[in-house]
Amino acid sequence: MKRGATCLLATMLLVATGCGARLTQSQRDAALGGLVQGGATTGNTTAGTTGSTTTGGTTGTTGTTGSTIGTTGTTGSSTGVSSGPTCTGGGATDIGVTTNQITLATVSDVSGVQPGLFRSTWQAMQAFAAYANSQGGICGRTVKNLLLDSQADSTQNRATAVQACSQAFAQVGSMSAFDDGGASVGQQCGIPDVSAITINAPRSLASNTYPAYPQRPDFFNTSWALQIKQRYPDAIKKSALIYLNAGATAAVGAQRTKALTALGYTFVYKAAAGIVEANYGPYVQAMKQKGVELINMASDYQSIVRMQKAMQQANWFPEIRLWDSVAYSPNYLLQGGTAVDTQPPGCNDVLKNVPCIAYVFLDTSLFAEASSSPEMQLYEQWLQRVAPGAQPDYFGIYAWSAGRLFQKVATTVGAKLTRQAFFAAIKQIHSWNDFGMHAAHDTGSKHEANCSLYVQIKNDQFVRDFPSTGWTCTGQLMPT
Repeated sequence: MKRGATCLLATMLLVATGCGARLTQSQRDAALGGLVQGGATTGNTTAGTTGSTTTGGTTGTTGTTGSTIGTTGTTGSSTGVSSGPTCTGGGATDIGVTTNQITLATVSDVSGVQPGLFRSTWQAMQAFAAYANSQGGICGRTVKNLLLDSQADSTQNRATAVQACSQAFAQVGSMSAFDDGGASVGQQCGIPDVSAITINAPRSLASNTYPAYPQRPDFFNTSWALQIKQRYPDAIKKSALIYLNAGATAAVGAQRTKALTALGYTFVYKAAAGIVEANYGPYVQAMKQKGVELINMASDYQSIVRMQKAMQQANWFPEIRLWDSVAYSPNYLLQGGTAVDTQPPGCNDVLKNVPCIAYVFLDTSLFAEASSSPEMQLYEQWLQRVAPGAQPDYFGIYAWSAGRLFQKVATTVGAKLTRQAFFAAIKQIHSWNDFGMHAAHDTGSKHEANCSLYVQIKNDQFVRDFPSTGWTCTGQLMPT
């Protein structure tokens, strides 16, 4: 998995404890608990007429590694995908492709220690299939979902990858805590893998994998850190980093410390916490003694809640509390209460004349801003059609994006759809933002956008703080 700070990092780190590592039952319950609440998983798809074509906007462009990124991204919109040179009459062209149908496998953790963990990716792919089929399918072929449950287990991930290789044209929208289990299988069989988000390095770097969100283990997203440095140059001189004491998370802690130090952050306190740590009081007291002014955590949102409750109990708050996108969850607000407010009770009384702010940084559009994002509206509309009552979430966004990316590439290839032709086409996609729903990633080169937006929590809601629209795309990816 990517070792830098992206808006998804903390969640991914927590659930992945090394390549194929097995956890005890209590560890897995703690690590996987409460991230996603699932809804219905079934839905019908119908075929319709071909829809109109429009062109989407961009969100700040990503270039080749080392190039400077723009200052502010903007959102665009689209509801269609341009057709390829010949888009009908292809016949049966490859595994999982018949004259009238394309089978797409989505391998995600749905049952196991935390039922419903990444069910939103199944739902998003069902929503995508229903939408695509309502538009006439892809080059006249309807999309068939093959939903495979990897059960948060490395061995099961491998087994489902074997099944996908033989039954589906591609894996699309997948998300599994132990996705390294099937990494070598996918490479060997040559199945296109357009995952939602990859987690472990073997899957991220596999030659057949082109995720909607292309995290990598050898690059660090600097955008969020540079923005905070610019706004709070004094606070970063007394930084703290808390990370969960699991294999991948420990590696991230080391890499993040190295990268942030290179960017001018000074760490006066670092600690590895147990993944089932119940008492963050000692950590709070230690940070208070060290004079910490900025804290960041590589963890799940439950651990962040426990940390913030310990801060509230001690009536001590660092100036800047900086959380990854794992905190962008209704459950975080529900469990955290007043402790997770941007300015919880006691914050202003203790720290007068200085900031007392909590930020959550993201690289997607906000659900609260769906009225200005036609693509977000499309995702939410079709999600409710296939899974009434289901909640859209961060993982669902990128699964939907993976489906739309597949649609774009497959339509570009045209009727003669083969895995070889698909790979050739997707490698040419160097700016993918799902028509403005997230920052523009360089899919073909497998580089994420070096972009972020920042929200605060006010009145039990996530409220955009800056920029006013789109994302800030400051600096460039840092090789690590």
